Amino acid sequence: MTGTAEPRSDIQLSSNTQTDPLCLTTAAADGSFSCSSGSLPSGPGVVLRITQLVAGHDNQSASVSVNLLNAPTAGSGSSGGVTTGYGTVRGNGYPQATVTATAGAYSCSAIADARGGWACNLGADIPSGTLVLRASQVTSWSGGSSPSSAGVTITIDSESPQPPTITSPTTGGTVALTGALISGGGETGALVTVFAGAYAACTATVVDSLWSCTAGTVAAGTAQMSALQQDAAGNISSESTPFALTFSAASTTPTAPTGAGTGTPSGTPAPGAGSTPPTPGQTPSATGSPGVAGTPPTGSSGYGDGAAPGAGAPSTPATPTAPSSPGDSGSAAPPAAGHTPGTWAGATRYTSALQPVFGQATASNWWIALIVAMTALVLVAAPARLLANAFGSARSALASTTAASQARSALASSGAAVALRQRAERRGALTGRNRSRDEFDRVPDIAVSPRVIAVLALVASAAIGMLSGPIDNQPAYLRLFGAIIVSFTVLNLVSVVVPRVFARRALGVTITAVFAPKYLLLAAAATGVSRLFDLDPALLFGLVLAVGGAVEASRRIQGQLALVQTVSLLVLGGAAWASSGLVDASSGAFSSFVAEVLSTLTLGSFGAAAIALIPLGPLAGRALFAWSRGVWLASTVVSFTLLAAVLCSSIERAGVMPTAVPVLLAAIAFAAVSVSVWAWVRYVAPALR
Repeated sequence: MTGTAEPRSDIQLSSNTQTDPLCLTTAAADGSFSCSSGSLPSGPGVVLRITQLVAGHDNQSASVSVNLLNAPTAGSGSSGGVTTGYGTVRGNGYPQATVTATAGAYSCSAIADARGGWACNLGADIPSGTLVLRASQVTSWSGGSSPSSAGVTITIDSESPQPPTITSPTTGGTVALTGALISGGGETGALVTVFAGAYAACTATVVDSLWSCTAGTVAAGTAQMSALQQDAAGNISSESTPFALTFSAASTTPTAPTGAGTGTPSGTPAPGAGSTPPTPGQTPSATGSPGVAGTPPTGSSGYGDGAAPGAGAPSTPATPTAPSSPGDSGSAAPPAAGHTPGTWAGATRYTSALQPVFGQATASNWWIALIVAMTALVLVAAPARLLANAFGSARSALASTTAASQARSALASSGAAVALRQRAERRGALTGRNRSRDEFDRVPDIAVSPRVIAVLALVASAAIGMLSGPIDNQPAYLRLFGAIIVSFTVLNLVSVVVPRVFARRALGVTITAVFAPKYLLLAAAATGVSRLFDLDPALLFGLVLAVGGAVEASRRIQGQLALVQTVSLLVLGGAAWASSGLVDASSGAFSSFVAEVLSTLTLGSFGAAAIALIPLGPLAGRALFAWSRGVWLASTVVSFTLLAAVLCSSIERAGVMPTAVPVLLAAIAFAAVSVSVWAWVRYVAPALR
């Protein structure tokens, strides 16, 4: 700032934005002075005050109000100073200011957020090289643009790195289920993500062209191993060539090569330990977590590379990642071992859906399953019984009131009805209207064989089961559809034949198999739950046939038949579960078909047993509950525990996913509503009457 004052007087410059003086100077002999200071913070209406200090006289001052807008800061979109071919840049400016960044022939604009952070993309397909970046900003009160920032050299890297290599273990090798050491080579500074099938096993940063990481727990069996890497600029390589690797409980872990980078285990363990596969559209992050969208480096404005909020900024295209489930199309994830996508031998979500019955994490899985079973019993099964009692009591009261009203109405109108009928008969005798319409036009009766209905119901139930997860347009899903039909057929035959034989030989009662249309609604509900909460394995309900002919039997016989049916389903599911571990699903289409039959048979049997034990309507649980509550309680706990055990990977994954809280809250809300309705019908409504 320059001006004039009394010769040789002291001049002090200050502002209303800070307490310390901006500068101190002395006027020249002619009274002129010049004073410079450091940068003031940007803002409208900044008051600058000049004070003249003259010895023996009062101080004189003058002030002026100005709008100050400094140049924004600008830099590369990554902490390393290297950005992708989109030229992502970021910095800090005045909140809500429009920032314009320019680098050579490329430019972009962005609106700074409430904290002043801004980011934008200079363009698309910018060739690799260096550019000098400058930025300026403008506001509604500045009256013009700010000065440009100092030039900053940024490096553009628009070339994707080569796929990383995996040097240890090698093709056909065998490693431990947990803690397998995987190593290889890559681009220095890049983040490598290793996949076991469709799941991220571990990640590591490449140091001196080498990397190594320790895998989490992987399900026993053979999986396709592959890797990809993301360089410092954010470019992602294609997938390395997959190779088969066997995970076994009895194996040795290979040693990392000398100088390999230190990796950290992935936060997403491999299948068999409740792992969550990466979601389509996400990329390994800059912080080392695979399958999660990249996060900005420390000290940045908070926007990811290629995701600027500025107006007119182009968006970054999606990057290839692993699929959310085996068999999903359009992903860069390796197929399951021995399965070629697009063929009859391709893998589906049920090819290797089950963990081994006796595995490394068996103890913890069974404890988790028991806890889930008790929670379901307290929050779902028991409240459902109370709700059914409440509705039954309400229907009984309504039926008695309605019957009395109808009786009074029938008595009052009987005389009039008789008179009207007599007049109609006399009139019909002359006009012929007393003749039956059937002798003129009659719709022919079409008899449908019960067997045809049963077959159609099984096909419909299998189709509903197919919808429990994503369906790809691969031939393997036609194979899966056939596997579900076979497993549901076996399931229904066992659920009817075993109780029928028991009833005839032990109880002297003859029962039949009848089609239960309401069971298709239960199958649809199970599929809806699986899709809503992304259960993998899914919850299946494969019953379409029910035991008939025992309605007139005693409560004891009905309860015993329900118990026999439940036990037969549990035994069938257990046998299928144990047998699934003996099938090598990677040896071809037929072995995959057998594995899918066993998987869906296990899930369908345990799911049918657990759902059917809910004491509602015509379900077996109602008859069992009416016969013996102790037997019902024990059967329900066992069935829910077995069902939770086969769903253990989904349960463990839900424990760290945001869906766990909504599921628990929904169960608590259902229990609260059921108990409230029961208490109202049982105690409050009678008191009001």
